[in-house]
Amino acid sequence: MATIIKSVSFQNFYNYYGSFENNTYYFKEGINIVNADNNMGKSKFYNGILWILKDTVYDSDLKRMVSALSSFIKMASGKALNEKTNFDIGVKIVFVENTDKYSVSKIVQFKKEGSNWKTNEKLEIQQTIDNRDIPVLDVADKEKIIKKIIPAELMNYALLQGESMEELVDLSSHNGLSSTIEVLAGIKNLIEMCEISKDLSQKTRKLSNDKEKEINSTNQKISGLIQERESLEPRIESTSTQIETYNKELSEAKKKKETLEAILLNAKNREKFLGVQKALQNELKQLKYEKDNKEKSITSLLFSENSPWILMGLQDQISLFDKRRQELTAEIATQKAINSPIKLPEGSPDVPSLQRMIRTHICEVCGRPAPENSEPWKHIKMIMERPLNKEKATKNDFGSFYSGIQTTVGSFSLSIPKIPNIVQQYRDKIDNLEELINQKEEEKENAKLEFLNAGGGESSFDVTDKQIISDYTLAEKTIEKKLEDIQKAEKSIQIWNTRLKQIENEIKGISTSSEIENYRNFKETMASVEHIFHNSKKRIFNRIIEQLNTNANEKYIELTKGNLSAGGKLVFQPQADGTVQVSIKNINDGELTGLGTGFQRMKQLSIIMAIISSKIGNKQFDYPFISDAPFSEFGHNFINNFFKIAPNVFNQSIIFIKELYDPTSDNYLNDLGKKILKKMEDGEIPGTFYVNVIKEKADTTNLVTKNKCYKG
Repeated sequence: MATIIKSVSFQNFYNYYGSFENNTYYFKEGINIVNADNNMGKSKFYNGILWILKDTVYDSDLKRMVSALSSFIKMASGKALNEKTNFDIGVKIVFVENTDKYSVSKIVQFKKEGSNWKTNEKLEIQQTIDNRDIPVLDVADKEKIIKKIIPAELMNYALLQGESMEELVDLSSHNGLSSTIEVLAGIKNLIEMCEISKDLSQKTRKLSNDKEKEINSTNQKISGLIQERESLEPRIESTSTQIETYNKELSEAKKKKETLEAILLNAKNREKFLGVQKALQNELKQLKYEKDNKEKSITSLLFSENSPWILMGLQDQISLFDKRRQELTAEIATQKAINSPIKLPEGSPDVPSLQRMIRTHICEVCGRPAPENSEPWKHIKMIMERPLNKEKATKNDFGSFYSGIQTTVGSFSLSIPKIPNIVQQYRDKIDNLEELINQKEEEKENAKLEFLNAGGGESSFDVTDKQIISDYTLAEKTIEKKLEDIQKAEKSIQIWNTRLKQIENEIKGISTSSEIENYRNFKETMASVEHIFHNSKKRIFNRIIEQLNTNANEKYIELTKGNLSAGGKLVFQPQADGTVQVSIKNINDGELTGLGTGFQRMKQLSIIMAIISSKIGNKQFDYPFISDAPFSEFGHNFINNFFKIAPNVFNQSIIFIKELYDPTSDNYLNDLGKKILKKMEDGEIPGTFYVNVIKEKADTTNLVTKNKCYKG
């Protein structure tokens, strides 16, 4: 039995202005895409389906589901409200169930009365028989037909809107996954049969006891045995119920312990990476201190006594200075030689010698005569009479000044060529320090991430390690206690059952009749039926869990294929109380946390797909899977993977999506949309492809949406 929606039509419904004929989408098995940008009818389309199935719509202003009855004005086309005084709004779904074809329409008639609108809602359902549309009039029959589209118990898995995909399976509740398995795997009827058989077994047991007491009312021995049996049976029943409670508490304690084990491991990791962070912080502090000192030293190195950086590139200037100094010295010497052909060294001859030369009229320097008042004589007298040590010999003579510069700078002539290499080495040291600082910063950031992944907080831990250890110890003690309680209870039930068999044999040995035997056989038969159904349920449930561990991971891998980060491995574990827990393990078999939204939604989808693929008989979901904006947190890989895998699980999917839309493109498709369409055209993806368009820009008052069918 499978249901396929053949078409969905709108009439003056939100921005779908016009008749049913002008606003019809035809669908097939496989993937049916309605591609539209924001405010172009995706959620309105989804609301139309909600109106048909649940009599509700999503109010985007209130951000919650509301009754359709209270929203008729909002549901009406703004253009129709402005232009008309009488019109209808409506949604029509045509679907087939196996060979039966149905048409379901909800219509609201609008009539203007003064400034107000009068509305009247109608539900019209037709069944096509021998190519004739036969109206369905009975209210109960109408309700049954609507449920054929998607049964009420499956709506939570078949009707999804955005973030609701993350709540497909309530993994936070004790029996959330178990309930999902019961519904989707097709074993709900089996569970109901288990409950019925249990109830029948209890009733036949009481009936048999009552009959035996009636027939043997005068036999004190039998009456006593029956009374003992009647006291034991409730005790067995009560203790069995208590075992269920123990098993539930045991499951919760085991889950708590498993969680705390991961936290304990994380506590060690927190301590480790906190220490790494502190060590790296100290290293960074030292490296930054060294770098700061290096950078501050640059100014002093410009004027270093050994090799001042400021002289870099001036070695040729020193040579040029030396050459010019020599030229200047030679020029000065030449000028002095011309102006004073004979220059006596200062202090020679001495004053007494000069006095003697004046007195004797003979120059003792050259030996020539120097008559009184002659030029030679006057020169000797001038020398003798000059003010010694009063006239500076270096006045206007830069020879010694330039010589001093040459002597000072000359010592750098050998070191200046080395300065560029020294500067480069210094720069390399700063660069190396900078690179090392960046490396340590990255190591520190990685250590911080590891610290946070291990449960650390930005400022402090959420819980203290002491409390973790205390909780872990309590969980261990609880597990030990519940196992002991279960063992004691099971032993008591075993003793009581043994005693019941003894009582049964004793009663049979005392009194028997065909009438009583018939009641006894009926009681035993119903007990066997109860046992068979219970074992069947347990066997099938365990088989589904085994298949889930394989199928869910296959689907999870397929759905997350191509992503740079790994999503871990799904692990399903049956619990003693009959529930199932699911967790995501990393490569070290530890709990994997911190997955992004895309992975979380794919995890939910993979579980749903795996349960459907693990069910008895048909391995497909037999009803339309309808989702509005399911990919808002997904990348291109997730979308591609979903379109590839979904047709193998969902017999029909209707997806409202904006991630394929590009308003600037001629065909309103982005690159991913074009690739998906090409795959559909090539037959790789079965289904249809529609794109919503708005021909004239307008606000919601006059907004009109039309559709283009690219693949029908």
